[in-house]
Amino acid sequence: MTRRFFLLMGVFLMMASCKSAPTIPDPASLPSGGSFEGVWYSPQFEQMYLRKSGDTVRGIYTYKYGGTLEGKVSGNLLVFDWIDPGDSEEARRTFKGKGYLQLKKSDDGYVLEGRWGYEKDHHGGGPWTAQYIRELDEADPQNIEDFRSTQVR
Repeated sequence: MTRRFFLLMGVFLMMASCKSAPTIPDPASLPSGGSFEGVWYSPQFEQMYLRKSGDTVRGIYTYKYGGTLEGKVSGNLLVFDWIDPGDSEEARRTFKGKGYLQLKKSDDGYVLEGRWGYEKDHHGGGPWTAQYIRELDEADPQNIEDFRSTQVR
């Protein structure tokens, strides 16, 4: 009986300590009039310039030296890969990972809410949020090189 008790307790404790891995939310309908394309402000990653072509979104974010993101849209959900390309001349290494953003309508307009992580993880890095600012214009950077060329170092 004692052996059985300890075996059952061990199984119970193992099951209680297991956490299910976070998942990417299911897509919902895109809010009326909403689009991922445009200029967004993210408290975590500063300005974001997103361009949409078909179901693909490509863009840059301006945090520190800038980075890129690219992913697929389904409804209100963008699942993407991001890269901070680093700089060999300045001995900054490349970082990359995954993330997701959901486009939602709020009292203040359109917002993006999601998460990001390193390497193959969509969650471990933290939240990724943004508020829609305006439509893109011709003066906005097209890629990370355009953005970096305008920065004073």
